[in-house]
Amino acid sequence: MPLTCARCSAVLLILPSLALHAQAAPTEAQAEFIKAAEAGAPARISSKAAIARLEPTGKLVPVRPGSNGFTCTLMPDESTAPLCADEPALRWFVAAVSRQPKPPAGAPGVAYMGKGGMHYETPAGEIVMSKSAGTKDVEEPPHWMLLTPLDPAATGIPTRPNAGGSYIMFAGTPYAHLMVYQDPKLLKD
Repeated sequence: MPLTCARCSAVLLILPSLALHAQAAPTEAQAEFIKAAEAGAPARISSKAAIARLEPTGKLVPVRPGSNGFTCTLMPDESTAPLCADEPALRWFVAAVSRQPKPPAGAPGVAYMGKGGMHYETPAGEIVMSKSAGTKDVEEPPHWMLLTPLDPAATGIPTRPNAGGSYIMFAGTPYAHLMVYQDPKLLKD
């Protein structure tokens, strides 16, 4: 029996809603990943953020679309720390993870790590980007970051974690950025 125009219209109305429903029902593994990634930032940010897997190569694999310009993921290292970053910060992290010589030029970025993270430290206390036989893993408390080039000599900001709660990580490299030891979930509008 051929479809009448009324039936055609009904099918055309149902198909888009099925596609949206299928996209809105993540697998159990995706739902767990989404929940873990959203822990990187306050709910007012992470609930509307895109979710993506950041592979160790720097490749981003979309999991969920977003609407506020932020993307949340888990760091592709042994910490699997949640991270939520705006678009410039996400490009910065992709460049760092994929071992590009420097981050892309452009506007400063903001990123949140609401569960903390980790860095690699040499025996002399220098924070470095890559793990090696001589480094140790050091846990970072919950923090947020301003990803823009900063010079410790020009700013007076320390280059190591300290009681003041702020420091320039990766000082002297193109990846130097401001770390602020403040739980992002305590930041109020």
